[in-house]
Amino acid sequence: MAKEQIDKFQIIDHIGNGHFGNVFLCFDPFLQREIAVKVIKVTDPNKFVNAVKEGRTLDACRHKHIVDVKDVGTTIFRGEQVVTIVMEYLAKGSIQKRIEKRFISTKSACRVIQQALLGLEHAHNNNILHRDIKPANILFGDNDEIKLSDFGLAIDYHAELSNMQGYRPHQPLEVIEGNPMDKISDIYATGITFYRLLNNTNKLDFTFTSIEEWKKAVKRDRFPPRVFLPHIPEKVIKILKKSIHKNKGTRYQNCNDFRQALDRLNFDIDWVQVNEDYWTGQSNGDNYELIKVKKRNGWTIDFKKNGIRKTANCCKNVPDDKVETEFYEVIRKTTLR
Repeated sequence: MAKEQIDKFQIIDHIGNGHFGNVFLCFDPFLQREIAVKVIKVTDPNKFVNAVKEGRTLDACRHKHIVDVKDVGTTIFRGEQVVTIVMEYLAKGSIQKRIEKRFISTKSACRVIQQALLGLEHAHNNNILHRDIKPANILFGDNDEIKLSDFGLAIDYHAELSNMQGYRPHQPLEVIEGNPMDKISDIYATGITFYRLLNNTNKLDFTFTSIEEWKKAVKRDRFPPRVFLPHIPEKVIKILKKSIHKNKGTRYQNCNDFRQALDRLNFDIDWVQVNEDYWTGQSNGDNYELIKVKKRNGWTIDFKKNGIRKTANCCKNVPDDKVETEFYEVIRKTTLR
């Protein structure tokens, strides 16, 4: 049985939904490689320009940290007129999928955001607002480089009026209050994405029944809740809080300032959770372990470098009510120099 096609491309799989369209993994028979094709239905010919705008935006914002567009065209697919945007296929998927499958370390979260900010800064320098930054729209390249994707809501902020379109849980207070989105709104959305990476949370519980309820929660710093996993160093939390501050003027005013704050962090051990009682880390080719074990006289916390116990960060006879504090204090103080 012949495989379904989009124009000349053979469909392999449906891999996602973007704004205004579906994304398919396809095979290009001429170039003999896999590519991603976004399909946008165009029922009204007058809306053709809007349908191709995402492809034009990607073409105008070519950058190593933005997904690469190969072609934009139009064809008949499943009996309907559609616009196709042909893009590079990134097999390693999105940050969203990564959060769902494995633990993301503090260092990895910072690296993701640093590189996403490079792509976003390039878009802003080309007068483009993304307006939909979230883990699902940040992808891993073949060499684990980070690439922004899904510019379906992007606009030229010098030529088009903004509105409240976008991913609602990532919108700042000023947008909830009815103001147009701008570059600092994109920075806030990047900060919320940072929050989710650091806290290893694959979604935010957005259960508000009214805009007023939502607005009140954001005003009072209850959404997202200012609760952080215990291994995250305070310096990192400070940067995060600034990026998602409810007052627009207190936030980072551009991508460069946000990124440089992360650049100034001096990482030491890149800790990863194996389970509640066992973490592993790496630094400059050295391997580390942090283990807590329940003993008859309390808990023992062992810190090992390349399999050798280092007593400076070890503890004995730690009571139940203090073991979590002691354990995570070791992680926090050794994550950064």
